Amino acid sequence: MDQLRGVDYLAPEWVAGLLLLAMGLLAWVNLVSPRQWTVLARSFGALRLGRHRLREELDMRDRTLAGLAVLSILVLALFAYQVLLYHGRVAHGAAEFARVLLVVAAVLAGQVVVLQALRWLPGEDGGLKEYLYTVIVFQVVLGLLLLPVAALMAYPGQVAWRGWLWQAGMAIVAAVVLFRWVRAVAVGLGNGTPVRYIFLYLCALEILPAALALEHVRAFVPTVHHP
Repeated sequence: MDQLRGVDYLAPEWVAGLLLLAMGLLAWVNLVSPRQWTVLARSFGALRLGRHRLREELDMRDRTLAGLAVLSILVLALFAYQVLLYHGRVAHGAAEFARVLLVVAAVLAGQVVVLQALRWLPGEDGGLKEYLYTVIVFQVVLGLLLLPVAALMAYPGQVAWRGWLWQAGMAIVAAVVLFRWVRAVAVGLGNGTPVRYIFLYLCALEILPAALALEHVRAFVPTVHHP
């Protein structure tokens, strides 16, 4: 007689395929450009990028860096989907993940577009190029940091682990975002930007959009009750 088996909606086959794709991309970067890890680590840990790193080490046309940027979007979207699904805020399935992926990609791309648009305004750069590169580096590093968290959320040693795994992931996100804001202040002051402009940028284009996005998600995404 057939027996009913529990279904783990956080560990479908397509998530396994996504994680395997991520592992394959990391292996490819390690094979093609192993120096990329050193550049990312130094760029993330330093308070300022420096002219040498901006001019010679960080190349936004580098295919390995572009691949890692795409990977980070996928990982961030996967983690967001896992947290929402864990709390019953979305239904399970690849289609729901695709919706979350579109939102995450739009938010991250929007930040880059806004910074690039500000660089085109007349006047001095004020550190916008350096901060634009900083945002991209932080996005990549955040995706790399969340990859093991997302993998454990999907395939934990014990299901109970998920209760603290999603909290650990959110703590990582908060820490990275706060550090990025500290870097924004350091970059602005280092390039002679008045403090009022730095504060205005952080409030208008960083803190306020993040708060509105969180409130929008809470209001827009209905709670899904699973039987």
